[in-house]
Amino acid sequence: MNPKKLACPKYWKEGIRELSASDPILAKIIQRNKEIKLYSHQDPFLTLLRAIVSQQISSLAAKKLSAKILFLISLENCASTGNLQDNSDASVFLASKSSVKRLGLSQAKYLCITEVATSFKNNTQFWENIDNFSDPEILTELMRIKGIGMWTGQMFLIFHLMRPNVFPETDLGLLKSIRENYSLNDYASVRQQIPNLKKKWYPWNTIAAWYLWCDIDPVPFVY
Repeated sequence: MNPKKLACPKYWKEGIRELSASDPILAKIIQRNKEIKLYSHQDPFLTLLRAIVSQQISSLAAKKLSAKILFLISLENCASTGNLQDNSDASVFLASKSSVKRLGLSQAKYLCITEVATSFKNNTQFWENIDNFSDPEILTELMRIKGIGMWTGQMFLIFHLMRPNVFPETDLGLLKSIRENYSLNDYASVRQQIPNLKKKWYPWNTIAAWYLWCDIDPVPFVY
């Protein structure tokens, strides 16, 4: 899949400058990974599909399974329409879902992605106006779908909408990166420090999260 990428958010340089000034440790992390910047696939269904697939499995496994699903959707679309282009449209997924189910996706994730695809079809007012909603409003609406929790919703805010102040504090990769970079003894200590770190990084928690991910994975998974 080679979806169109959206340029780095306009707030990125300003956020990096302020974060580097307020947190010397994060400044070093950013410096080590400064060439890696956040981008969006500009495809809300693709982002949610990848985030749902990634729940409670490794990034490597998620990348492989997501690629299989998206490739199969494209093949099924090509067979029915003659369109050779990659296509992750929700309606195409609904037409291909019986084949997708055989790829090893759990029943719960399969049902969740199906409900998301149905939402794109039936709840057009929300999806067409999503840029006008606040982060809490979007999370509330997404979490009405069984199988979407706070983490999945936050992945959508970061990787599709690129909202500037989102920090998924239950993400294991972020916990690991904070523990290693801030020389903390255990994950309990990390969790205790997160509220203070989020205050220090406000209003640029998304940038902080991105570079913490990059520091433990030079090719971070873009949802």
